Amino acid sequence: MALSPAARAALEQFRQQQATTPPPSARAEEREAEDDSYEANATATLEPPSLDPMSRLASISVSPPPRSPALPPPPASPSASPSAPLLPSAVPTNGGSSSFAARLEALNQAQSKQLASEAVFTGGLFRPEQPKTFKEAGISYRVIESLILKIIKQEGPQNETQLSEFLKLSVNVFQEILKSLHKRELLDTPAPMHYDLTGKGREMVAIMERDDGYVGPAPVSFKAYCEMCRQQAKRERRVTVEEVKAVFAQQSMRPELLNTLKEGFNSEGRIMLFYGPPGNGKSLITDALHALLKDPVLLPYAFEFNSKVVEYYDSAYHRLREDLMTREETDAGDSFATSGKPDRRWLISNPPLVTVGTEFKTEHFEISFDGQYSAPPHVKANNGIFIFDDLGRQTEDHNMILNQFIYPLEQQESIVKFTGGSSMRAPFLERLFLSTNLNHEQLLDDAFKRRLQYQILVDRPTKELFKDIFQRIAAKHGIDKRLAVEMSELLVKWYKEDERIIRAVDPRNLFRMMDATLDEGEALADRLDMEMFRRVYDNYPAAFRKDAKFFVGAMDADPDHPSEE
Repeated sequence: MALSPAARAALEQFRQQQATTPPPSARAEEREAEDDSYEANATATLEPPSLDPMSRLASISVSPPPRSPALPPPPASPSASPSAPLLPSAVPTNGGSSSFAARLEALNQAQSKQLASEAVFTGGLFRPEQPKTFKEAGISYRVIESLILKIIKQEGPQNETQLSEFLKLSVNVFQEILKSLHKRELLDTPAPMHYDLTGKGREMVAIMERDDGYVGPAPVSFKAYCEMCRQQAKRERRVTVEEVKAVFAQQSMRPELLNTLKEGFNSEGRIMLFYGPPGNGKSLITDALHALLKDPVLLPYAFEFNSKVVEYYDSAYHRLREDLMTREETDAGDSFATSGKPDRRWLISNPPLVTVGTEFKTEHFEISFDGQYSAPPHVKANNGIFIFDDLGRQTEDHNMILNQFIYPLEQQESIVKFTGGSSMRAPFLERLFLSTNLNHEQLLDDAFKRRLQYQILVDRPTKELFKDIFQRIAAKHGIDKRLAVEMSELLVKWYKEDERIIRAVDPRNLFRMMDATLDEGEALADRLDMEMFRRVYDNYPAAFRKDAKFFVGAMDADPDHPSEE
């Protein structure tokens, strides 16, 4: 059969290509050599492990490669700038994509291993790399199976992508479990690629919910949680006096108190007692010290212990860094590779700040169960600060509560019991602040007192500090400085005449009462006069020297009132 001119031309072109194209074995060797060269050069641009995690998060950028018919050339030099783009964010769809995909996968694995290593071994901001298989997830088959069934019961029919988003796991991790549930007739497919519970599945969920009602992201292993806490604790550094001064820059405080706070914060024992009369800033100081913990930490939604899911993340104690998590996921989100993406079961958060008070009891050291398990407050405070406020005012003997801290303070771990069940050893890697306005000498027994190297008196302010507090608050309300000085002098005079006790909180409360006299749209700076000031002063709940039991006066007692000494 005769060929058309077009067919003959196509055949001739094909023969020429065959004659000039190397054999398959030569092409494979060429690609392998090129891949090795590209990987060696690109991997060399990874930033050094010594770079601070905060800087790494800000400096790493991921950008796509040039879209050209040919593969992009390798970087010119291994000494490329650390801030240069590290990895392409997508696989091009032009010729040679399979070779490029293999190369991209290798590079992503190299980078993600370094990032995961830094997250675990230096407590860096980067979350560990997401698991790609069930085994890498580190949790039990039973837990994932139970979560899938309970999620479908709560949310209705789900496809694989929806389950992946809920569990914070890639589909590869749980896909075989999903198929097993379907094969065992616990799940059905009422719509294509969607799974729903069968009657048999609903019976199984009812049994599972009685044991554990947790429905949420998949947990991490308890071992991974403990390791993360320990590695993040190693990252902590000593603070300086300048950093303490910066935290309290807007507060009127004695210089010697700032030095003591710095030393107590850096102490190996990690425990401080704050005592003194009420209304003088103990709570303000303990809360403000939290700002000295500047580096974010990693914490899980939950962890698994002996097939029990223990909820960990608590919005009351953990303030998430959504900006950092979004940036991290955005940088990795465009890649088709499974490597180099963060494990979303971990959260980036500011260091925990956990405060308990009069309601705290010894039973709160256990893992509670109210349909699901929840970590106790002192465990949720790991890598942060635990504040035990109003010491001595608990409904239960406070010494029984304090005794629960003795072993953790000595061993840096606590024995945590499940309500009516087993127990586990969890890290105790946090700072413990105790606060009381009662007589601390009578509150504490010798066994606990000897562990308190830093017992800090937060006393009433001196007259000069009191006036400075008043003037600072007046400035926030727009009050003229000269008038504020005159009012502060007059206030100290009235306190002396009436034998009232000066408290640091008084200026704030007086201005709140003056502000309450204003009508809508009025400003205190326009309405304030001496008549209003005196009327508010007379109505303000006073504390008198004759009624005070402890800590009367300030550290530089007024010589005109020897009772303050």
